[in-house]
Amino acid sequence: MEQKFLTDYRVTPAVVVVGECTTVTIRPRGEQAAFLEGGEYTVEIWPHETTTTRLNIPTVDKYTVTAQHGVLQFTHTFPREQGYTLKLKVPEAAKWRENPHYNPPFRPRPTNPKSPYACAPYLFMYAVDPDWKGMTVHKGDMHLHTNYSDGNESVGGLLANLRAAGYDFAAVTDHYCYDSSLKAIEWMKELPDVLTAVAGEEIHCPKDYVHILSIGGTASVNTCYDADPEKADAAIAAIAASRTFPEGVDPQNAAARHWVVRKIKEFGGMAVLTHPFWLWERVHFMPLAMTEYLFRSGEYDVYEMLNGISGPECNQLETMFYYDQQRQGYTMPVIGNSDCHCSDRPDFRKPAPAFTLVLSKERDWESLRDAILARRSVAVEWYEGDTNFRIHGDFRMVKYMNFLMRNYYPLYMELCHAQGMLMKQYDDTRDIALLPLLEGLKKQTDTFTEEFFGW
Repeated sequence: MEQKFLTDYRVTPAVVVVGECTTVTIRPRGEQAAFLEGGEYTVEIWPHETTTTRLNIPTVDKYTVTAQHGVLQFTHTFPREQGYTLKLKVPEAAKWRENPHYNPPFRPRPTNPKSPYACAPYLFMYAVDPDWKGMTVHKGDMHLHTNYSDGNESVGGLLANLRAAGYDFAAVTDHYCYDSSLKAIEWMKELPDVLTAVAGEEIHCPKDYVHILSIGGTASVNTCYDADPEKADAAIAAIAASRTFPEGVDPQNAAARHWVVRKIKEFGGMAVLTHPFWLWERVHFMPLAMTEYLFRSGEYDVYEMLNGISGPECNQLETMFYYDQQRQGYTMPVIGNSDCHCSDRPDFRKPAPAFTLVLSKERDWESLRDAILARRSVAVEWYEGDTNFRIHGDFRMVKYMNFLMRNYYPLYMELCHAQGMLMKQYDDTRDIALLPLLEGLKKQTDTFTEEFFGW
């Protein structure tokens, strides 16, 4: 995933606003990439969507920049929302450097394509329209299990592993259990604000087989049903009697889902249509007629397009089902979740099989929820062993998130990993001496994000 020269250079800001005059700084990351002081470098700016290398179209801006105080700086106004490639041409004098630790002098051949001194580094930027100014990206998961249901670890251990993998928000959604998500919120209050914990639960429809996620609700739907099952059953029966259901849709099951979604919204939660094509004993957990009926009902807020437990086979069906419904005029915002039951597995520590990226100005749940409902979210799938990822959602978001996945997250996750390890240690020991260390690491990630985004 990592760009070829990402480890050698930093571009700040890497995200800018269309039409605003911006000073761009290119800084080497280490002596191996140091600029020749006083050397003249050529920076070419290639827009991704309005030029081509196959035709002689004069859309490339060029700057001659002198290296001063170890960096290159130039000022440019980016005219359109899109990605941009910065092609950095190295002066001849910088290609031939004597190495005092090696005799004869180290002289890489300029014709050698593997030598960073012999070819032009490609660096990357992105310009966004003013409506996205001030927004940053937040990585999250809203389908997670702990030892409160069928998960294998504590609430604190799960959140620590999430942060180590670069996550910014999480909703614990244990089966039949709301309290574990409240524990996650309280646990994060003990720590510096590095991750937003959100209330949640996985609801099992009364006398039914399908799971529904409630995210951000102020009360438990599971508990509400258990408190007075006769009243709830009567309400479900009334819904079943008042509606006509399509062929293949069981009235009792559909009515139970309607009752659950109504309760989720009554408690202020976000209702998620969850893993409809998950295989249980090689049979899809929900009939296709029911999936189509619920998707088109307009009652659910969000569609879980990707689920880490479902795997590539089922996720392909969930993805293509979404785009087929969209073609027919039915749509809703999308998210991706790991459905994690054990975050210590290798594919979770690197990337989880599925997660969500959200674009918002703040990281509190209200801002994240509003961004998701405004379709500023994408679902990302990235399976163990894959060298690349796939992003799903609205085209504008997919383009931008692809840039951030390649240029922002590799560096951001380096900083987050140490935070997660300290959180893990705190979960084990409750040693308050770890908290100032975590606060210091938080300042590093905050500074990195502020420099990366140009506002």
